[in-house]
Amino acid sequence: HASARGMGKRDSKAAKAKRAERRGKGALKTEEKTAKGEQKQKRRDANRQDDEDLEKVLKEFAAMQADEAKVGEQAVPPPSPRANGSLTLHPSGNELLLFGGEHFDGKKNTFYNELYRYSIKRNDWRLVTSKRAPPPRSSHQAAAVPTGGGSLFVFGGEFSSANQSQFYHYRDLWCLDLATYVWEQVQAKNGPSARSGHRMVHCRDRLLVFGGFFDNLRDVKYYNDAHVFDLSLYQWHKLVTAPGDPVPQPRSGCSLAADPAAGAVFLYGGYYKKKVAMQQFDSHKDKAAVEELSETGVEFRDTWRLDLFGDSASGVRPGSWTQQKKSGAPPSSRSGCSMVLNRGRLVVFGGVHDEDTADGDGLVSEFYADAHSYTIETGRWRALAVESKPGKPAALAAADSGGGEGGVASRAAEGGDATSLLALGGGRRRNRNRNDSDDEDVAGAAALAAGTAAGAAEPPLAESEEGGAASAPAPCPRMNHRVALKGNTMYVYGGLYEPEESSEITLNDMWSVDLSKLDGWTCLHAGNAPEDALVRELSDDGSSSDDSSEGEGEEEESGSSDSEDETAGSPS
Repeated sequence: HASARGMGKRDSKAAKAKRAERRGKGALKTEEKTAKGEQKQKRRDANRQDDEDLEKVLKEFAAMQADEAKVGEQAVPPPSPRANGSLTLHPSGNELLLFGGEHFDGKKNTFYNELYRYSIKRNDWRLVTSKRAPPPRSSHQAAAVPTGGGSLFVFGGEFSSANQSQFYHYRDLWCLDLATYVWEQVQAKNGPSARSGHRMVHCRDRLLVFGGFFDNLRDVKYYNDAHVFDLSLYQWHKLVTAPGDPVPQPRSGCSLAADPAAGAVFLYGGYYKKKVAMQQFDSHKDKAAVEELSETGVEFRDTWRLDLFGDSASGVRPGSWTQQKKSGAPPSSRSGCSMVLNRGRLVVFGGVHDEDTADGDGLVSEFYADAHSYTIETGRWRALAVESKPGKPAALAAADSGGGEGGVASRAAEGGDATSLLALGGGRRRNRNRNDSDDEDVAGAAALAAGTAAGAAEPPLAESEEGGAASAPAPCPRMNHRVALKGNTMYVYGGLYEPEESSEITLNDMWSVDLSKLDGWTCLHAGNAPEDALVRELSDDGSSSDDSSEGEGEEEESGSSDSEDETAGSPS
């Protein structure tokens, strides 16, 4: 018994020791959980504080705008470099309206709420100051409406702190009276959720908002919902499709163009990020492969038609989407491009294609300055080649023109020499995070932008070995630029470009091209786009017909098997 009691004591002591050890481990685990919980709470509090700080900044800005004495305007030099603003044709057809946008100088991001009026006839700019203007933003959308003396509607967009550690997405709708240039925020319920990178067009008596994304640095959501604002009732409603009907996938940065006569809206392309499972070997686990989620970008190449009002005769319901067939030579995979509707065809210009580098820390990007057309009736894509103007190189035509639609009034350069950009798209290594750019890249971008502080350079004219004109000016490759169409003339403004071994550069040049003639680009303002970016070689045969792409490389399909390509990047 003694032995048994002794063994019992020993067992009791051992059990106590084990229990104490377990309690110690339990206490340690509890402490670890508590610490993790405190860290999460601190992050939530910090995020909440960030949101409050950003909202405080915006409220202070709104108070400042309310104190603006009156509406005024003044003649000014062309706007400073910016991207992701809005460029809209005034309902009168005589002006372009530029609003908002952003500029990243390599270290900080600046957002604008400036409103500029560009006179097509005089080729000059005027800055408008107005009471109660919307707060600064980029990646918003604007649409002009001709009724009631003309109005400019602005919806959504984004704003961030200078170092981009905080983001804010808008869901507000604003209306600018183009007779008085007074802003008013429209109070209408049931509108789209907060977003940026969406698209908005005016079609008959409606505004249509489609897609976009929301990013609070913790979660990212992409949308494929469509919302209509009735201009006669001043009411929002969401388009609801019938169960089983086709709908475009969620995306941002797509292109929309309206055909009021047909009551239809056309959509092309776009971008979104999806999570994919990565199979990786792990020697420390029993399973030979371990699934990990990783994000990858997807660039769409599909074209859709939305019948906004429907057609009872053909049985098409209002709000029905139809994917369009695709044949010919469509644009290569890209995002951040622009599109206009001209004479029964969609014209796509520019954009960028991104791919991850081997180390996963950067992007290899190819920027584009090419144009493609899609004939709606036939569903056929063609490449568009722009010639030099007959009898005179485009650079000389630009320098000699005194104004008018498509004309230019050249200004002398007052800044220093700018770093040259490559005229054609090519491999570019881009940092995944803007804040990772080094001092040399920042200095290069700043030096390039410095040349536009007081004026623009006259576009140069390259010479051949014989001394004659060999090339004509044209826009350098770019993404997230803005376009507007008056008649057959397409205007291109600003955007983003990254020269080789340099950081992102925000442009402020402006160009025009007659889409019915394709007889050359006209430089309206050279801005900070340096010489080499303005000079691009003409094609060997001088061809500019719509048939230039037929033959090789044609593809024909009506499904969606080639509607998307995996890539990286995030255009707005």
